[in-house]
Amino acid sequence: MDNHDPAPVPLAIFGVPFHNVDFDEAVEWVIERIRSGRPANIATANLDFVTKAWRDPELQRLLIDADLVIADGFSVVKLSPFFGPRLKNRVTGSDLVPMLAERAALEGLSVYGLGSADGVATEALDVLKARFPKLKVAGTYSPSFSPLLEMDHRDILQRLERARPDLLFVALGVPKQDKFISMHVRGWNVPVSIGVGGSLDFITGKQKRAPVWLQKLHLEWFWRMCLDPKRLFARYVANTRFLLSASRQMRIIRRMPDKPGGFHLLDQAAVEQLESLGAIVEQFQKLESEDAARQFVEGLGAAAANNIILDIHPVPWLDSLEIGALLEVNKRCRAKGTRLILYAPRPKVRRLLDTCRLTDYFDTATRMDELVSIIRNLTQHRDGRTVYEEGLLTLDLPMELTAATLPDFEKQAEFVHHELKEQGILKTVSVDAAQLDFIDSSGLGFLIALKKATQDEGVSMSIANLSPRPRRTFEIARVDKILLHA
Repeated sequence: MDNHDPAPVPLAIFGVPFHNVDFDEAVEWVIERIRSGRPANIATANLDFVTKAWRDPELQRLLIDADLVIADGFSVVKLSPFFGPRLKNRVTGSDLVPMLAERAALEGLSVYGLGSADGVATEALDVLKARFPKLKVAGTYSPSFSPLLEMDHRDILQRLERARPDLLFVALGVPKQDKFISMHVRGWNVPVSIGVGGSLDFITGKQKRAPVWLQKLHLEWFWRMCLDPKRLFARYVANTRFLLSASRQMRIIRRMPDKPGGFHLLDQAAVEQLESLGAIVEQFQKLESEDAARQFVEGLGAAAANNIILDIHPVPWLDSLEIGALLEVNKRCRAKGTRLILYAPRPKVRRLLDTCRLTDYFDTATRMDELVSIIRNLTQHRDGRTVYEEGLLTLDLPMELTAATLPDFEKQAEFVHHELKEQGILKTVSVDAAQLDFIDSSGLGFLIALKKATQDEGVSMSIANLSPRPRRTFEIARVDKILLHA
């Protein structure tokens, strides 16, 4: 999140960040971000998001990277005090969309509806236009259903470029809508995009919301399941199982005895060696308030051009605010091609991060040699490279192949590929994924396009040394059989 954004440091619930805002604060944040002109991504997340994020590394990462994550679920709000500070309130997407439309009408801003069944987006914005006559509707489009990587992204982007909306409502379903936004938010001219799920259907009346008295009893989920049991029963069963299992795991961790664990203290000589490698070494202290967390993020975030080593051995536990602050610092580091490295987490803290699926996001170490290895590895393999030798083009993938890192690597790889194709000397393309620790849908799209291009040219292509975590993303996107088998 940009340094000038008013959104607070998020609270991490089961490893997923939620920004502690109410309806008015969320609306105000959106309007200010539109005025700034800097593209932003908003997710309206609930327990179903958290359940899916534990199985889907890409979904968890895009929630971490989102500019604003709103708690659209009572269970998340109810559970928040167990993890740290309490979330103020549930901010439902179904209520937020009309509020944003009303404010957009007052501000002279335009909106666009993307997704839902054919005609629903148009009807929903017609309803909002009738409610708020000054609302500017930039357009609507409901693409025919297809998997994310088979959508005609080019056509959709061209439509948005012509319409140039200030606010984009995306209703493609979870997590497809959020992955779609994440793929394009850095490149399009849409100031604010928000995944709205079934909100457009509620506005048109295609789906009916629960009566207010049921909403006040926090039984809206039961109402929805009764209306659509075939689609929602299995989801709610899965969410309930997750909640019971994850809560049990968290209770076990909280009851663990606190042990410092085995680690080496960083003496002055070690600090000087690490600094000579371009790293900054700091010691973490408990964050007692939101103001302290904000100051911590701003202070370390200003140093994000360097790898930051944060000694957390004195800390026996991390609450949701502290994990949220660490996520924010690491997000700023990763935006600059560096990392936040957590040094010497106690076993209890390590177990907490591992259970919340965050040990893959944070680099951790307990010894000096591990720190040196991590820093050197970051320096050597961050950007990837292309190597050609005797008919074989080898693409060493970077540590992260994402919408943020892809443009530079793609230019390099496509230039070499084109030159070799023109010369007619390319026989094999070998993709080495040994250093890859995260890939998103943009990265998968690049590999699929490369696979198709090589097949059309009669050139063989293979992917080797793929570790389990990125392989999971291949499997979730159902491209493993396309990309990983001859």
